[in-house]
Amino acid sequence: MTQVRQAMPTAAAWTEDSDDERRVRRAVLTGAGGFAAVLTAFWAWWPAGVALGLVAGCLAVLHLGRAMHAAALQEPAVRFGSLDGDDDLDAEFRRLRERVGDDWVPFSRAAALVTQAQWASVAGLQRELRMSTPVAQRVMGLLEREGFVGPSRGTRPRVVRVPRDRATELERLLRS
Repeated sequence: MTQVRQAMPTAAAWTEDSDDERRVRRAVLTGAGGFAAVLTAFWAWWPAGVALGLVAGCLAVLHLGRAMHAAALQEPAVRFGSLDGDDDLDAEFRRLRERVGDDWVPFSRAAALVTQAQWASVAGLQRELRMSTPVAQRVMGLLEREGFVGPSRGTRPRVVRVPRDRATELERLLRS
């Protein structure tokens, strides 16, 4: 067996390999450092993004809430308030009676009650008029549709759009 002796690499060969290794090492470290920098930025800034989203969301809700509040506080808008003469009012209430249909009796009682009391809620209709929840909800929907009361405001009573001073006239028209 003959041994072949390999020559030791020269200093020039060591520097060539070393330059390649340095380039590779530098590329790997630069990539890893960039990745770490991106992860650190995300970790450090995510609370700011969440807070910004919360602030923007709260501002949108407040804006919408103010618009709903302003709409609920509008002046009473009574359809029959602008009609002239008893004949026009009687004709309008005949049409109202046809639109309401079979629910006319509970509707007329509820309309008289909310106009006189100046409050409107489903629970109040149940309590004062001794009606079931579905009937009270249906009657409240009719009162809203016909313009006697405003839209629902959560747990607070609805706005009554017929002024109290028209209560006696309204009762006369509902009985006819």
